[in-house]
Amino acid sequence: MEQPLDGKVALVTGSCIGIGAAIATRLAAGGARVVVTGFPDARGRALAESLGGGAMFLGADLRDAAQAHALVETTIARCGGLDILVNNAAVSPRATLEEFSPEHFDEVMHVNVRSILLLAQAARTSLAARGGVILNIGSVNAYVGWQNLLVYATSKGAIVTLSKNLANALKYARVRVHCLNPGWVDTEGERGAMQKLGHPEDFLAQEGERLPMGRLLAPEEIAEAVAFFVSPAAEAFSGCVVDLEQFPLGALHHPRHTEPMQ
Repeated sequence: MEQPLDGKVALVTGSCIGIGAAIATRLAAGGARVVVTGFPDARGRALAESLGGGAMFLGADLRDAAQAHALVETTIARCGGLDILVNNAAVSPRATLEEFSPEHFDEVMHVNVRSILLLAQAARTSLAARGGVILNIGSVNAYVGWQNLLVYATSKGAIVTLSKNLANALKYARVRVHCLNPGWVDTEGERGAMQKLGHPEDFLAQEGERLPMGRLLAPEEIAEAVAFFVSPAAEAFSGCVVDLEQFPLGALHHPRHTEPMQ
């Protein structure tokens, strides 16, 4: 049976682990030929091998502009074109206003924001020729993040603005651009980050119990949303910014009712 993404080539950055790996897996299941890239390399190579369908791993350091361009150029050369660009790669070193440094700011903004524009620049011709789509992974931190995620949250806010302006810039090229803002997701990386901050191993599970669904979001749930927005079913939409969260933003601190409201 034909899959909705048959014949499509998808490049997913930051796809060796976590949300990116779930996105790569879901797009491959939909029929796309997936290019995996990110860190750690060994995990990325293993994932690409497991996906089949001509999937491959390509290494690139997105802090470097030349490598970002080369990543797209190599993808197009080896796969014959590019239809779907998913910008998931991000770094989120913790630092408050008092702690952050110029180097910290530059790394976060180069990986999280500048790389999106560089990859889009390199991919534009192929995406336009093939009716392609760019999907950027933002975060609900774009609106207001924790104090120690000041620079990260700022970068995610930039992605929201970037996505709408990029959609406008590419509208007559018929290249669609979207931004999905996940809430708190239970990933391997997030569990590691919480443990580094001194939280117990079951911290995310405990925090999840306070949420409407009684748990944090799963990477696979984010991947399902991505699969829809990059598919032909969503070809009439562009410039969408969608918050993937269990509650209307702004309601985070409202108490959870233990009994149904009368």
